[in-house]
Amino acid sequence: MGLPLLAMAVLALCASLAVAAQFSIDAVKAAYLYRFASYVEWPETAKGDAFVIGVVGAEDVAVHLEHLVNGMSIRGKPARVRRVRTVDDLDGVRIFYVGASVFRSARPLRMRASEKPILLVTDSRDGLTGGGVINFIEVDRNLRFEISLGAADRSGLKIDSALLSVAARVDARRPH
Repeated sequence: MGLPLLAMAVLALCASLAVAAQFSIDAVKAAYLYRFASYVEWPETAKGDAFVIGVVGAEDVAVHLEHLVNGMSIRGKPARVRRVRTVDDLDGVRIFYVGASVFRSARPLRMRASEKPILLVTDSRDGLTGGGVINFIEVDRNLRFEISLGAADRSGLKIDSALLSVAARVDARRPH
């Protein structure tokens, strides 16, 4: 193999690795979190100077999200990412993502978020039963999501039918 051909093969391999890294599962989750904001309506009581997306237990998702929203606005407000550690950190949060690794231990945060006008996004087999409005799932090796209309209603959120139409599953039952 000649040097130019080898160089082209190496460049092609590097490019494909870069594309694969660019679309890691964490990057896709961050993109979903950003896009969900376009398909949800919050009550008038959900105010703030910025549109804050809170994250717990998913540092890589938070980093991808920070790169994605840097200098951007969501619903006319500057977009911000916040690492949530305590219940007080939920003040002003519009979307709250709970990573799979802390789903159980973050129960107090999930319960508090479910009492506020916060889009609670989870990543657990028990996500919807654990209070999530949207829960990431894997379907045929693809990242998809399911939606609980009951949880959305409880939080005072309205989910656009366009988002409902692309969900893998929509649970219309009212929460207990």
